[in-house]
Amino acid sequence: MIVSRWTRLTLRSIALIYLAVLLVVPVALIFWRSFEHGLTQFWESITTPAAISALQLTLLIVVIVLPLNVIFGIITALALARGRFRGKAALQAVVDLPFAVSPVVVGVALIALWGVNGWFGGIESLGFRIIFGLPGMVLATIFVTLPFVVREVEPVLREIGTEQEEAAATLGATGWQTFTRVTLPAIRWGLTYGIILTIARALGEFGAVTMVSSNFPGVSQTLTLLVNSRYTDDYNEYGAYAAATLLMIVAIAVLVVMTLIERRAKNRLTEASEETMKAVSAQRAAADNERN
Repeated sequence: MIVSRWTRLTLRSIALIYLAVLLVVPVALIFWRSFEHGLTQFWESITTPAAISALQLTLLIVVIVLPLNVIFGIITALALARGRFRGKAALQAVVDLPFAVSPVVVGVALIALWGVNGWFGGIESLGFRIIFGLPGMVLATIFVTLPFVVREVEPVLREIGTEQEEAAATLGATGWQTFTRVTLPAIRWGLTYGIILTIARALGEFGAVTMVSSNFPGVSQTLTLLVNSRYTDDYNEYGAYAAATLLMIVAIAVLVVMTLIERRAKNRLTEASEETMKAVSAQRAAADNERN
């Protein structure tokens, strides 16, 4: 099918206008409102004790959630891509459940399980508080970010197949050696993208977290809760814009760091491939010389 030049330009223009209206203009407006009174006022707004505490708590939740989701995400992806067992379809559905269930429902479910009157509410009598504390916020964030690593790694595992892993096992590699030297390098790009999505969702989660958090400034208030509190409770519109900008800056910084890591890994892979090709060429040349 041959598409005319004007058709291509029209489609591109529609796509650009659509993205500009939904993404670029709102984000640019928030940045403009945050810095319209100068850097000094913006800095004062994001360095209040409540803002600093919210940033620290947000990053702490990300630091806890990310490794757990990476570990269990890879295990689940391996089970779905390599395993054959009863209930596999049910596991597939469970993994996709956070995509279908509202985050608010997740928060209500966690309260029903871990709240004072919940199924496991007796644990609070031991002095370990789940709901309206950090553990509940971590559980809520884990639930909503669960699918990202699994759904990015599983297709890659299916695509690469099992030939390389079987070859490594034939050569005497242990299961751990096969995973670290064959499987993990093969899935690194999918894993990287899954990590980026997990971090982005963990940074911006609001619905589930607000249900299981007491929302006390300096105690259990994340950046997203701070934005909402400033805007709806304190009527501090500028403070809400500044906190939202801080959240975006953190997210953008994470994306930039992950992009640089990915680019560096690609460069190393390219260099390693070139060195391997040179070594193979040298071996072939030496073999040809011996034959001659």
